This record gives sequence, C-alpha cells and structure tokens, in this order.
Amino acid sequence: MEFQILKTINNNIVSCLDSQGREHILMGRGLGFGRKAGQTIGQDQVEKIFSITDEANLERFKELLSRLPRRQVEFCTELIPYACEVLGHSLNESVCYTLCDHICFAIERVKNGMAFTNALHTEVRLFYPREYGVGSYAVSEIARRFQVQLPEDEAASIALHLVNAEYVTSFGITMQVTQALGEMVQLLRTSTEFKLDERSIYFDEFLIHLKFLALSLFSHYEEPVSDNPFFDSVAAALPREYHWAGVLTENLEKASGQKLTQQQKAYLAINLHRIHPTK
Repeated sequence: MEFQILKTINNNIVSCLDSQGREHILMGRGLGFGRKAGQTIGQDQVEKIFSITDEANLERFKELLSRLPRRQVEFCTELIPYACEVLGHSLNESVCYTLCDHICFAIERVKNGMAFTNALHTEVRLFYPREYGVGSYAVSEIARRFQVQLPEDEAASIALHLVNAEYVTSFGITMQVTQALGEMVQLLRTSTEFKLDERSIYFDEFLIHLKFLALSLFSHYEEPVSDNPFFDSVAAALPREYHWAGVLTENLEKASGQKLTQQQKAYLAINLHRIHPTK
C-alpha cells in the first residue's frame, strides 16, 4: 500500500491519504525529511499508523505531534494497546491525544521541578484498580526509558484519562464521578449506624455497582422504567438498606441534577444488604 502526503508535520511524522482518500498520521524515523505534499510513501517505510476518524480529534493530534518529543509520543502510542489488553476492550480514539498531551506535559513538569498531587489518588486506586495498574506501569516505564521519576499520583492521573476514554464522558464528569464515589464510601466508613464490611466477598461488586450508578446519573442516562413489583417489595423487605440507599445518594443526586429511579434505589439497597448482612 502507498500513501500520498498531505502535509509534513515534522521530520518523523507526516499526514497522508490512503487509496480510499482517508487521512492517516504516519510515523517513522526521517519519514518527513525532505518530503513534500503530493509525494508517495510506501507502507514498508512506516513504523506506526494512526487512524482517527473524528476530524476534530485528528486535528488536535496533529497539532500535538508537531511539538511533542518523538520518543515520548512513541511510548504513549505503545501504552494505549497495552491498556486495551489489560482492560479487555477498546478505548475511545480521543485517548490518542489526551494521553500523549498529559504524559508529555507531566514529564516536562518534573524536569522543571514542578510538584503535582492528585487529590483523588485514593479514590482512583479503589474504584479503578485495573486502570490504576496501567498508570503504575506507565510511571515505571517512564522512569526506565526516560530517567524521569514521576510522582506516584501520576498513576491515578493516567488512570483517569483511561476511564474517560472507556466510558466516553467528558473529563470533568469523570472527575465528578470519582469524587462522588469517594464521598459515598467515606460516608459509609464513618457511619455509626451502618457497619461497612470491606472484607465481604461482595465489596468489589458493590464498588462496581456504585461506579456505574454514578456514571449513569452524571451522564444523564435514562434507565428504562420498569413496573416490576419486586422493586416495590425491596423497601419493605430491606428498610434499613433502602433508607441508606437514599442517604448515600443524596449528594450524588444534587451534584448530577438527576434523581434515582425506584429500580436504581432498590438495586443499591440490595447491594448494601450484601455488604452489611443482618445477623
């Protein structure tokens, strides 16, 4: 396959069209050196190909590539498929530029002696353990490849970018959801009325349920209304847990501007019951 050059971004990166007229970003050592628009490049000369369908994302990525260090960009592009393998699914293509921008800027900050902390570090480790694991891997690889030791908090920051690309929400919503999750768990931990059993085999499942509940509210996802009489019986069968489902999500509803449905509240009560069994 041959590509026709649209624009040389730098000595190593060019914007090209394939035979179907689709634009791609090609990377390779010296690939853009002395090249001009209209010339062709064989696929055997290319080290990496980036195919981004959204025009706005594509333009942002090209702008970033024109000013970011090549080796750091290469690392970021290797990290994305690694993350997909660990997480078990693909990520939104916007992660190409958001992750590159974040990681390269984080490296530059540390080199310039600028300190940074992530206030949601604890919450991210708790609610997004796989994403945090990828972030930790990235921090260790950056130290190995570039001799730059990023703070541990960066693992959480990288994880949040992955979460954002997983659930296709704005970064602001991802931050709001993570903060809300931390507040809800802390409310249970400090309560004298509700004994939270974090050693329960159902605790991880509870966290997953809470995470998707918060995401659905902040994303304004409308859950299908169900008339299942089972949901009516939960309040009577589990009055304490049903009450706590309301207490726990009060601030979440205010922050998101959305109210829990009866179905959502009932399922949350059931999950609360499993981590706080009645003796």
